[in-house]
Amino acid sequence: MKITRKDQKNSIVELTVVLNKAEWEKAEETALRKIATTVKVDGFRKGHIPEAVVRQKVGEGAIKQEAIDLAISQGYMEALQKEKLNPLAQPEVAIEKMDPLEFKISVQVYPEVKIEKIDTSKVKITASKVTKKEIDEQIEMICNQSAEKSPVTRKSKKGDTVVIDFDGKNADGETQPGMKSAGHPLELGAGAFIPGFEEEVIGMKKGEEKTFPITFPKDYQSTDIAGKEFFFTVNVQDVLEKTLPKFDDAFAVKITGEEGKKADDLREEIKGHLKKRKDDAKYADAQKDLFELIGKGTTADLPPIFIEEEIKGMIDNMKMQGLQQGMPWEKHLEMMKKTEEELKIEMRKDAEKAVLSRLGLQAMIKEDSSIVVSEEEMETEIALELARINNQAQQKGIKKEEIEARKASFKKGHDGWAQVENRLNIRKFFEKHLGAKA
Repeated sequence: MKITRKDQKNSIVELTVVLNKAEWEKAEETALRKIATTVKVDGFRKGHIPEAVVRQKVGEGAIKQEAIDLAISQGYMEALQKEKLNPLAQPEVAIEKMDPLEFKISVQVYPEVKIEKIDTSKVKITASKVTKKEIDEQIEMICNQSAEKSPVTRKSKKGDTVVIDFDGKNADGETQPGMKSAGHPLELGAGAFIPGFEEEVIGMKKGEEKTFPITFPKDYQSTDIAGKEFFFTVNVQDVLEKTLPKFDDAFAVKITGEEGKKADDLREEIKGHLKKRKDDAKYADAQKDLFELIGKGTTADLPPIFIEEEIKGMIDNMKMQGLQQGMPWEKHLEMMKKTEEELKIEMRKDAEKAVLSRLGLQAMIKEDSSIVVSEEEMETEIALELARINNQAQQKGIKKEEIEARKASFKKGHDGWAQVENRLNIRKFFEKHLGAKA
């Protein structure tokens, strides 16, 4: 068996396998014997049928096809061993000649990754500052959440909550889906409804009814409604005035449940939470900047499967975000005025950058002998993973078999273990170059 190798673009290796006459004849003989064990012919015991009868029963085409399959399987394994290749995906096979057999195998392999010297010190994290205004705004939000609401008979104004019944109809007087509700609370001035709606309601009193036109924005998420005019009839059931609590020691005790809590202490805690939020955001931005910097300094002949998987991940992430926001994927594409295929083409460059960054990051971690994950760290992290699985199982009622399978993946040498180890390595890399997360 003659095996030759030719390296192609995109980390694809083309292997040409040529069988000599004797090897091809042996493959045909093996195929014939294999088929003979499965064929049934009246008057003969299974596995004891003469070759001539088998050939007549199944035909030469079936025997040759079986011989091809056997030869390709054996040739592929020998080629991988000879060239010391670790394929990333199933190969593509093309028959070049017959009698004797010659075929080509195209296989995607892990690329050679080259990294130029990267100055990670270029990525810096500046100190976070929290202003008095930001603290005051947070305190106001907390007070708003604890505000008391009491009914009033006066005209409604900005800041009030009105309880309304509303019914939206088209020009033909037909109620539209999603445009009718009863007993709906609406905080005036919060901007929760279509632009112009709240302004029409401001000034209405309890028991008052009003009909007014509203034109939906041209960029509204539903194209069936965007830019069109509808007529809303609103009936005010109640007007509720909001009374904010005073931010004092009593409020601090009430909101935290801690006896003796002072307002100043709570204010400091709020400041600390805001600072941590800012610190976390800055650290995440720095990680992103460093990740991109690594990608710019990394070169590799990227295999197609890496790009396809990255694009799939990007699409899946968009779909998940859409579902969380209550927007089906079809509607999302409709808003962008694109097909999924067009979106994939647009994503390609960003996907390539992300893959290069990830390959560069993995290469830098591998080359850095100071980044080591201990057994103890692995055990601690895996214990947390198993606790999460148990918690999810209790909340979602996951089947016992699925729970056990997920837990088993975290045993040493399995996928879950490898993912945890990789995550810890990446964490240690960023801690080394950016400092520990605050």
